[in-house]
Amino acid sequence: MELAASCVGYCGADLKALCTEAAIRAFREKYPQVYTSDDKFLIDVESVKVEKYHFIKAMSTITPAAHRGSIVQSRPLSLVVAPCLQRHLQNVMNYISDIFPPLTVSSELTKLSMLSYGSAIPLVYRPRLLLCGGDGVGLDHLGPAVLHELEKFPVHSLGLPSLLSDPSAKTPEEAVVHIFGEARRATPSILYIPQFNLWWDTALEQLRAVLLTLLEELPSDLPILLLGTSSISLAEFDGNPYSIFPQRSVYQVDKPSTEDRSLFFDHLIEAAMSVLLEFVTKRPKESASLPELPKVPKVASGPKVSELKAKVEAEQHALRRLRMCLRDVCNR
Repeated sequence: MELAASCVGYCGADLKALCTEAAIRAFREKYPQVYTSDDKFLIDVESVKVEKYHFIKAMSTITPAAHRGSIVQSRPLSLVVAPCLQRHLQNVMNYISDIFPPLTVSSELTKLSMLSYGSAIPLVYRPRLLLCGGDGVGLDHLGPAVLHELEKFPVHSLGLPSLLSDPSAKTPEEAVVHIFGEARRATPSILYIPQFNLWWDTALEQLRAVLLTLLEELPSDLPILLLGTSSISLAEFDGNPYSIFPQRSVYQVDKPSTEDRSLFFDHLIEAAMSVLLEFVTKRPKESASLPELPKVPKVASGPKVSELKAKVEAEQHALRRLRMCLRDVCNR
């Protein structure tokens, strides 16, 4: 489960390459003699054990397909900060499951409602959520972690870097219109605005008006979740940010409690002790000399049938070329 959570954006070929690379690293660690000799050795493949750290090292050499073409906004909650933010992540996901039914409602329930009433009953009304908190509460971890939990839905970023780097748009306003079009074509989907306070302060009136107009034009029952983060409260904004995020759609992220901090340091000390213990236990193995592997006995044998057949075909091909050359010489 931990490995699967770390493989966001990996396609099938990436997962295959990851497993192959991890196995190769485990084999190289078990039998390094193979890579320093031209001889063939008798090897017990069952003795090669692929461990967790093999996968961790292999992941550092692989770039997932989803990370090659565009910036990925989602990532799992880091194990370091998880004790401080896991409580907020669970509360946010519970709130999203209430306002964004596609997260929990099964397709069978949708089919049942269509059979009973002729069309699916709309269970969504303008789902929006703004994560608010001061500096240092972990919004830069919590926002991407929420997107990671919603990874089965396409995410479209409305952040200023995404708007300014859109190659198909000449202005940020045109980029916003283009992103909204993509989000409507691929519902249910998510619109993500990181650092909404900076976005609001920097955006011109025209860009604000375009965003507000497009949000108002969305059907109220369209399953498009608007998610944002802000390091200040909406009351400190200039203008009227409540037209984008109503007060009821704001989740306040407070600082970690005393229990959260105790759990954080417990995990940190436990991890440090495990690393020290692993170093102490592995140190004698590294200094030990490598055992000599038994070599595969050489068996004297004549040429194989396939080799003889290939040799005959090569000779016939050479004779055909010779005949063609001699025919040209005789004609001249």
